[in-house]
Amino acid sequence: MLTITIPYLPPAVLSPNSRLHWAKKVGPKIQVKNDVMILAKEAAQKEPKGTYPLERAVIRFKYGLPNKRVRDMDNLVAASKAMLDALKGIIIVDDNVGRIILERPEWFNSPKNPQTVIEVTYDYS
Repeated sequence: MLTITIPYLPPAVLSPNSRLHWAKKVGPKIQVKNDVMILAKEAAQKEPKGTYPLERAVIRFKYGLPNKRVRDMDNLVAASKAMLDALKGIIIVDDNVGRIILERPEWFNSPKNPQTVIEVTYDYS
């Protein structure tokens, strides 16, 4: 299993409920993609050569939440789209239906260290 830890939660502006103009979402989206691409490359380099990108994968997002505020989990997952897109070509070949399986997201309390953890495993099915 490959684990990538991003030291923040997906920005709220990337949520489908965000009322911002699309142009104001571009900056945060690019920043998130760049951060995840760097972390993904670092993680992939620690694995044996030729392991990545995977043709088929199972991906699970885990969110370290800073407080007990109620959150809408599907919006949190939707805001993570830029993170998933950043894995293409590095960890996974593509994120097309049939190539990846998104498992049910999980969350845990992390008051001092909000984070997003992406776990990637090979899909043998």
